[in-house]
Amino acid sequence: MSSPRPELKGALAGVVATLSMDVLTGIAIRLGLLAPLPPSLIGRWFASVAQGRPIHADIAAAPPLSHELALAIAGHYAIGITLASFYVWLASRIGAPVRSAGVALGYGLCTNVLPWMVMFPAMGYGFFGLGGPAGTHLFASSLASHLFYGVGLGLGVRWLVPPP
Repeated sequence: MSSPRPELKGALAGVVATLSMDVLTGIAIRLGLLAPLPPSLIGRWFASVAQGRPIHADIAAAPPLSHELALAIAGHYAIGITLASFYVWLASRIGAPVRSAGVALGYGLCTNVLPWMVMFPAMGYGFFGLGGPAGTHLFASSLASHLFYGVGLGLGVRWLVPPP
């Protein structure tokens, strides 16, 4: 029996990475170090994208939907798993050390391009989230959360992806 493809192991590492992102971000929020968007707004935006309406002046002004939190969690984990699978695939194709904590951390930080350049502007909060709602610090919160993703990705690939 052959072992699963590295990308499948990357998907499992994506669960580890996304879970560590959530846990460490939650701790930082409780300590008052981060102030991200409420997850319900992210779920609302995911739903609006699925409905073909990705651009908003302010996603908070869009009508609330049922199950926004569930949508946020499902979308968040789908993205985290996809990004980790892509990381394993890309790193193995270009000869980067897949299991390197530094490479995984750098990749995690690079994933900030998605919220900074796509999600925040589409939600009505401008590039880098600089026009986010009062009380939030979207740029810093995203930076820290994606750093936490990189930490989890480094651990996940170390535990799950076999050495070349």
